[in-house]
Amino acid sequence: MIHPDTYTGTTDKGVSLFAKRRFKKGEIIWIADSADTILPAATYRSFSEQKKQNVNSLGYLDSKGRFVIPNDNGKYVNHSCSPNCTYLLEYDNISVAMRDIGAGEEITENYRCYYGHLENFDCQCGVPSCSGKLKGDDSFLPSLRLRLNTIAPFILQHRQPLLNIRFEDRKDFLAALNKHNYGHFKSQNLFARMGSRLSLELAFPAAAH
Repeated sequence: MIHPDTYTGTTDKGVSLFAKRRFKKGEIIWIADSADTILPAATYRSFSEQKKQNVNSLGYLDSKGRFVIPNDNGKYVNHSCSPNCTYLLEYDNISVAMRDIGAGEEITENYRCYYGHLENFDCQCGVPSCSGKLKGDDSFLPSLRLRLNTIAPFILQHRQPLLNIRFEDRKDFLAALNKHNYGHFKSQNLFARMGSRLSLELAFPAAAH
């Protein structure tokens, strides 16, 4: 599920995703949930070449060897060699703002942070560090991802509406966040910022489900 405070527009890259408001570093922008299409590798291999191309243009390969296709505007996140969002190293299928993102700014990821990005194209990000071309067989670069222990303090500063949806590894992820709370969960103000339902689960992780 993509964050609701986003919208689509058109750029020279085609349909693109933009921020409706200012996002702060650590805000969760997208999480793969049950509404998204998650295909086993065997299913993908059974597709026609045309259908594979459709998957390649809209989805990516995750850490479990599955093909993930967002069923909302999350599929319009374009590549940049200087992105403002990326995935967590320990928890796949969760994309987080790696810096502040201005209102109206395009939301981007470096596709090499995926375990596989599947398609070949010329990069049009225009940054000085642009690699020029991406290939479907480019290697996954774990250095492009964020470690939870470095981003958790920022995640915990913000209200995170996407953590209230049901997604794979949700219970484990909330438990991991709880371990990184640095004792701050005694603060009722922090509870309020995170959201009442989520705060209850973080305060009493045994109740999470």
